[in-house]
Amino acid sequence: MKTAEQILDEMVRAVRPPRGIAVALEESSGGLNWDATTGAMDLNKTQTFSEKVAALRKSDPIVDWSAVTEKDGNRRRVAKWSSEVPD
Repeated sequence: MKTAEQILDEMVRAVRPPRGIAVALEESSGGLNWDATTGAMDLNKTQTFSEKVAALRKSDPIVDWSAVTEKDGNRRRVAKWSSEVPD
């Protein structure tokens, strides 16, 4: 099982969002224990983001949240910008 940080890093590497746009992973309940969001991007990057999220939902429907302490309400959340993830 991958960690939330590993999944987030994969998304950021695949999308490389423009400066000022972060990708976020948030804990959720149900079949999948995570959901991904990002700010507004151009059509190509949005398409890449959607495709990467779909692929990761199939390969990693459950992620390990144990190392994430930041919470947004009752849910754990982690976000990163491109500059925070090495190539």
